[in-house]
Amino acid sequence: MRLFTLPIVITILVAVLNHNINKNKDKAGKISVGSYLKREEDANSVRRKDISNLPYIHIPIDSLPLDITLNDGKMQSKIEKYRKELEYLSDKQMLNLIGVSNTELKEAYGVANLDKLTTCDQNYSKALSNLQWYATAIYDEFPHEAVTIMEYMIKEGTDISTTYELLGRYYASINDRTSFDKLFPAIPDRDSISGKTILNKLDKILEDNPDF
Repeated sequence: MRLFTLPIVITILVAVLNHNINKNKDKAGKISVGSYLKREEDANSVRRKDISNLPYIHIPIDSLPLDITLNDGKMQSKIEKYRKELEYLSDKQMLNLIGVSNTELKEAYGVANLDKLTTCDQNYSKALSNLQWYATAIYDEFPHEAVTIMEYMIKEGTDISTTYELLGRYYASINDRTSFDKLFPAIPDRDSISGKTILNKLDKILEDNPDF
């Protein structure tokens, strides 16, 4: 078994390296391995910078429709779980760092701030995921409240494809083309996997509703 350990480790390291390189591509395309490693080396030498004035996000628990009672007892227990998690996260610092690589974070704010920034990004992802789960769970019984939650998520720059899809289908159902069209410029990064997924789902809604 030991004979396979080194090749496996090398394969994993190469995969991670390629993934990080792809995240750090510039407008001209993928950067070279040498350029990426040099950029990483330089980024790791950047000193800590002030991050106190970054656009931190705090979930407005009290102003969102999160006090819902469903007829489905099983689903009710789920949304109570989501709300509890959101209440916990509401006191945490969050940052929307979608599309920003670790290298870029180190270059901009210093390597010493990377862990904190990563935690803020993770808190954001957890909060937005719980909001979407909540909205999806209440959509059938409380569509307007679900839409309010998802529109807030769009405002905060989410790239969760389900958010765009459910909103898109809702707007199509009420023939609100203006709100539907506003979903396209709200997509954080159209060239990313999530961005392309969102575009495909919105295009599918248009195909399913030719008179919309």
